[in-house]
Amino acid sequence: MTKKNSLEDAMEKFRAVSKQLGESGLLDDNEDIKPNVRKSRVKKSEKTDSLAGKCLVRLSESSSDMYNHAVIYITECTASKVRGIMINKLMFGTAAIECKSKENNGENALKNVYEDLYQGGPENPAHGFVLFPREECVENDPFAEVLGDVAISTSFGVLQEILEGEGPEKKIIAMGHCAWNRGELEWEIFNNKWLVVPTNLELMFETDFSERWAKAAASSGVNLKTYMPQIGLA
Repeated sequence: MTKKNSLEDAMEKFRAVSKQLGESGLLDDNEDIKPNVRKSRVKKSEKTDSLAGKCLVRLSESSSDMYNHAVIYITECTASKVRGIMINKLMFGTAAIECKSKENNGENALKNVYEDLYQGGPENPAHGFVLFPREECVENDPFAEVLGDVAISTSFGVLQEILEGEGPEKKIIAMGHCAWNRGELEWEIFNNKWLVVPTNLELMFETDFSERWAKAAASSGVNLKTYMPQIGLA
């Protein structure tokens, strides 16, 4: 293969990745991740090649330990940005969350509830997200954003339900999110830093967090023992 043909093949790959990332009709470009969602709705898109609802699997080593062996569930993909939530790394194990609950006499009382807190990403780490199966979403839930089989909520009300034992049984509670500007993620995919794989409820909610990377990577069909993440144009 000549150097010219190799370069053309590489550019064709880059254009294909760019098209996949850019062709999405999920959210307007000026919208955020919905910290103040007040209306339940299903995200709809006629585009079948959007990355939203899929997972990124980190292949190459990262300068940030956070991204090494990371699995990121993509929550938003537009022509200007891509955002997602990491689903396989705990912040510091199981944490005690202090909340108020009403006892039998109607008085508010403080109690500790133990839940796993995930490191969702480096962006806005004080902002929490709750991911859970769509089937566990309460009918007419005013807070949940539904993407395929997964519901996403940023409402304190949903967290309060979980702490009171009335929320979804299967869930991921994550702090922060991951974000890329237009062109950044496709360049990383082009350089074989990430695999894009389909996701499912079993991977997200029934697989132990420590095994999600291996299971997600295996779902791509790529033999990681022989895979070489470096590419060249020579």
